[in-house]
Amino acid sequence: MRVCLAVMLWMLPWPLIAGPELIPKAARPVVQVGIMRFPEYSYQNEQGQAVGVMVDLTRLLLERAGYRSDIRILPSARIWRGLEDGEVHLWPGIVNKPGLDDLTLLTERDLTQVAINLYYLPGQPKPILPEALVGKRLILITNYTYVKSLLERLQDPALAMSFDSSMSHVGALEMLLRGRGDFLLNYRAQVDPLVASMGLEPLPHIELAEHPMRYVLSRQSGFAEQLKTDLDRAYDELAAEGVELDVQKRLQLLHEGAELETEPE
Repeated sequence: MRVCLAVMLWMLPWPLIAGPELIPKAARPVVQVGIMRFPEYSYQNEQGQAVGVMVDLTRLLLERAGYRSDIRILPSARIWRGLEDGEVHLWPGIVNKPGLDDLTLLTERDLTQVAINLYYLPGQPKPILPEALVGKRLILITNYTYVKSLLERLQDPALAMSFDSSMSHVGALEMLLRGRGDFLLNYRAQVDPLVASMGLEPLPHIELAEHPMRYVLSRQSGFAEQLKTDLDRAYDELAAEGVELDVQKRLQLLHEGAELETEPE
């Protein structure tokens, strides 16, 4: 009986016996990461490399989880397509695109809370919603899905709103400043750094939604379940060591001159 058991164990794949934490990093798949461009959070440097506080945090967590990574800054449409066909294994964001729910998994740990704001021009009275939206022009970012429930409310026929879009965040902000729209719907993390870089005072706004950002994993990768388990474990380990893992707080610490851990010890 013992001989039979030993033979059966020998025939099992090594990962099932050893456990994922004992698999050499080189034997694990390289995680293909897609991240949208966000000022300071994720962008390309002069050498074309992905850099920024979100890039560093993602690399830190994947390293601790035992994975190598290939991190690229990609447009939203490429990320959606990659999650659907498995070319992109991981994306930090919010699942808000119809059809992605069945094709993806979410990690359990929050990376931060993402605010979606309704911006308007300085000097205008604070709008009373929803009455102030009736018949107004709303500026959106092309290919950004925001949050489905929020867009459905804004597209209510009773509001009779018209919608314009821009391919870029700069273009959308300029449309608002030039009066080509009454309101701009965008992520706080995109607008605030852009406004500051233009030397402008912060734009008045109303926060319409706030959702947790997590890692969205493509089921088409073939290892999404294991990657989810490993990333949640890595998050818990680093949190227990006192590492700040909220990406917005990490950026604030960098602004204050703090040195952040970018590689696990």
